[in-house]
Amino acid sequence: MYARLWSAVVAVTLSTLASFAGPQQPEPPKGTQPKPDTPKAGDADQILIDLVTGPAGFSDKTFTKGEYKYVRTAFTKYFEASQGPAIKLALGADADPLFAWLDKNLEVKETLFTAIDVAVEDPVKVMLVFRDLWKADPEAVRKNDELATAIAVVWDNPRAAYDYRGHQVRTKSHLPDGVMKIGALDNFKYVLDRQAKLKGPQLQLPWEFLVHVVNNRTPNEERDWAVTRYLKQRSGIGTTYKEIEYDKEMLRTQSRVCKLNDKPYTLQSIREHGGVCAMQADFAARVGKSLLVPAEYVGGEANSGGLHAWVMWVEVKAVNKETVTFSLESFGRYGEDHYYIGTLQDPQSGRMMTDRELERRLTAVGNAPMSSRHANLLMRAYPIARDAKGYTTKQQLGYLNRVLTVYPMCGEAWVELAALHKDGKLTDAQEATRLVDRAVNVFVKFPDFSWKVVDDLLTPQKDKQYRTRTFEKLAASYETLGRPDLACEARLKLVDYQTEAKEHQKAFNGLAFTVRKFPDEGRYVPKMVTRMQEVAKDIKGGDAQMAKFWLEILPKVPARRGDAVSEYCVKFHEQAIAYLKDNNKPKEAALAEQNLAKVKSGK
Repeated sequence: MYARLWSAVVAVTLSTLASFAGPQQPEPPKGTQPKPDTPKAGDADQILIDLVTGPAGFSDKTFTKGEYKYVRTAFTKYFEASQGPAIKLALGADADPLFAWLDKNLEVKETLFTAIDVAVEDPVKVMLVFRDLWKADPEAVRKNDELATAIAVVWDNPRAAYDYRGHQVRTKSHLPDGVMKIGALDNFKYVLDRQAKLKGPQLQLPWEFLVHVVNNRTPNEERDWAVTRYLKQRSGIGTTYKEIEYDKEMLRTQSRVCKLNDKPYTLQSIREHGGVCAMQADFAARVGKSLLVPAEYVGGEANSGGLHAWVMWVEVKAVNKETVTFSLESFGRYGEDHYYIGTLQDPQSGRMMTDRELERRLTAVGNAPMSSRHANLLMRAYPIARDAKGYTTKQQLGYLNRVLTVYPMCGEAWVELAALHKDGKLTDAQEATRLVDRAVNVFVKFPDFSWKVVDDLLTPQKDKQYRTRTFEKLAASYETLGRPDLACEARLKLVDYQTEAKEHQKAFNGLAFTVRKFPDEGRYVPKMVTRMQEVAKDIKGGDAQMAKFWLEILPKVPARRGDAVSEYCVKFHEQAIAYLKDNNKPKEAALAEQNLAKVKSGK
């Protein structure tokens, strides 16, 4: 169950991706049409500058919670002014009728134009995809604008859509004909044709959720099979992971022999023949997508260093304009291996992201869709207004604080605040302290994000005792949340402050405390003990303390991972033996060697 799967899957997938770019949208003819008069950057930018500027510096209305539609309208005008000429050139004869239709359907237009993030995608390609959906069924697009928007921002770059061919290549199975020709229009028609059968709150989800549904290449025959078999199990759909029998021979032979060899790589075939965790996660994710459940294949590293794959999905409870009530669930994320963080492909940008970041993003949208989008648009306007108006540091702080008033969970605003502090532009220690406390509270359920910004926010705070207390609190908080990985990170940062203050014994004891608490945390314990060895050099009798600690901690490290000897345990013993020999501790080294022999023998 604990094969080193993720790296193999990524390697195969990347190699196969190189041979496929999906159905390409036609490029506009070169040299056959005059280049349009593109507005000067300042002409379009002025729309956003006017939006955020008011008599007292900032526009009260723009930064008032509940004014999302006002901001959205202005941003739509900006997008059309800045991107419209290139888009219309690419659309050719379809440009005028499509834009006329959008003008009559402003809700659709504003949803689409504000969803397109020029930082991660090409607006022209997004609009070419949207054009195809519109031409196929304008009324369906009008009634399903969030769905159409989700499809457009995913399939502008077909490589961003979930590609499961790496699993097929690995199992030496074969794909049904035409699998990789599936694209935007196929996903749109699939939902439209089955809306009555697939009715439920999933159909009302915002586009930010639906991108995790429509990034699907699974053929309709397989999707229909999934619907017939699993629709009644839509709640908790990720648990279908366990229905795939584990292929132990595939694990034993490192994928040379698989039950799927020479079989079709389809949902039905995977269900019949089985596979390792990669196939289990792929099956559950694609079954979920087929039922309109946002779901993703996720991979991660265990505390012992082993790699694994599992499924995550959005368990939708209710949807309305004000909120999405949901939980992000996972299955196959075995607790004994402590898969704290996983990675997946972002369907909009095509970049890799963590599942923790996915949860934070979806929660931000789900808690308050309009406020989340409002703050996001203000942050897109921020660099344009800042540079054009020459904002002072104080004005930048004022802008970002106003964004947080609109929506405290706006991650982009927090990242910018952290950068201003790290760069030394903001030097108010009291303000920094207030922001740290606020960040920890706002993101109490998302410690990965608070950890990302807290250290930078603290830059102006020169009070070493305060910094020490802050990281002590963070370490304790992360332990309570069941995140020893972050607790270890916090401890290592705390040690830097303690050694800077010449508190070497306190630093050594703190490291020892955390290692004793998490001896199975193979990703962090070795480097924490290495740090202990470094600190011990500045303590009188530190080598003796370190030798004693080695003999205490070695028996507490799990000797086995599943049915096999733990590689982490072996390497940890070798680290101990090397230290003990280098520091002239032959008796202790001999004891460590005896213990290592027992570990390797399995006794």
